[in-house]
Amino acid sequence: MKKVLQILLAAIILIAGMIPASAAKNSLVEKEKATYHWTWLKSAPLNDAKIKSILNIEKGKRPDPKTYLPRWYIWQHLKMFRNGVTFVMSRENYEKFVVPNEMIGREDGNFVMPKFVCDEIAKAANGNIAVFELALSFDAGYFSEHGGMVRIDVPDVFGLNLRIPSGNELGANEYWLPGGYTNGGVPEAFCDRIPKSRVIITENFQ
Repeated sequence: MKKVLQILLAAIILIAGMIPASAAKNSLVEKEKATYHWTWLKSAPLNDAKIKSILNIEKGKRPDPKTYLPRWYIWQHLKMFRNGVTFVMSRENYEKFVVPNEMIGREDGNFVMPKFVCDEIAKAANGNIAVFELALSFDAGYFSEHGGMVRIDVPDVFGLNLRIPSGNELGANEYWLPGGYTNGGVPEAFCDRIPKSRVIITENFQ
């Protein structure tokens, strides 16, 4: 019996060694998803057919959200951003795109989340940037593999021209969805480029 148990244990160790690290990490991420119950998880009032029709339009020619979203919805959505906005990036991108410039963002601007959303994630993370990856739909290990994470807060949004993204933005990728929420349920908006003098930067958050 003892020999059988030893053989079984050896087999388990062998199989575990054959499982890719990424698979183990992904299973951990799936387990973690049940741990957090974010208060801000929502979606836009758009059905699947409407979403698909907008996504099928070539980037650069997609309609203004004002043409397919109710006025009351746009007002309520952007209200979430009035007490400050935040975005995060890898330390590598921060050093490449933020450090040498006085204005932050691509030529057309920045995707941002409400500051209170980032505060909620930070509280749950307690220093663990893997929680940010999970909440914001980054690949597991993204920040740690790119030098850490940098948080950029903008307390005063006056004059930043906050609006719901149209999907025509330079930073809109294949994961973009119409309506003001990411595919992970995070409320997002778009704003003009931000003077570095108006931001609070938390560097190398790991």
